[in-house]
Amino acid sequence: MTKEQRQVLEKSSVLLIEDEERLRKSFKKVLSLYVGEVYEASDGEEGLKVYEKRCPNIIITDIRMPKMNGLDFIETIRKTNKTIPIVVTSAYSDMDYLLKSIKLLLIEYLLKPIQEKDLIRVLSSCAAKLLEENGACAELESGRYDCQNRVFTDEKGAVYELTAKEIELLELLLKNRGKLLSKEYIEESLYICDAAPASALKNIIFKLRKKIGYKTILSVGRGGYKIK
Repeated sequence: MTKEQRQVLEKSSVLLIEDEERLRKSFKKVLSLYVGEVYEASDGEEGLKVYEKRCPNIIITDIRMPKMNGLDFIETIRKTNKTIPIVVTSAYSDMDYLLKSIKLLLIEYLLKPIQEKDLIRVLSSCAAKLLEENGACAELESGRYDCQNRVFTDEKGAVYELTAKEIELLELLLKNRGKLLSKEYIEESLYICDAAPASALKNIIFKLRKKIGYKTILSVGRGGYKIK
């Protein structure tokens, strides 16, 4: 795993879908050594709800689960998202499942029990995919954001350092570029453990706009914010 891939994973989130609770908790602990955030779900239906709420960067899902199996879950995701890295895990080398999964643009189909060396290899592939999709820099209305060093450079070459919350907000909007994010969703993402202080989001938006340009972050009525 390269230094660049490691940095990408440290800033990324994974949705882990596994119906066996003991195995899920154990797997989460290992994943937490490599990625910034791990969201859990016990079946495909719950996984869809978490996916819609949290917008993870990577998905790791079991195949045989109650309510909605892994393949049906992935097929639903792929209707709207063709690029998110998805890894399938299974205790069975079921050829029918394997052949069907090939069409779903997976990173890999891993058989349980999963060895850590195989997990590192797969996470490296996911990080490479994210780098390929997002690039090292994001072009904005009035300059570019360096996703690796987390600084903004305007059209005149002036470099602006961003606060931790400004970085979280900008990267959340960039991850969902073109999509309107509600104020409630943004606040839940920025303040996962604590309630958002009054006017906190409004203040962050104001300060971030001063650095990256007032026209970069669009507000749509009272609905929320987005970046074109």
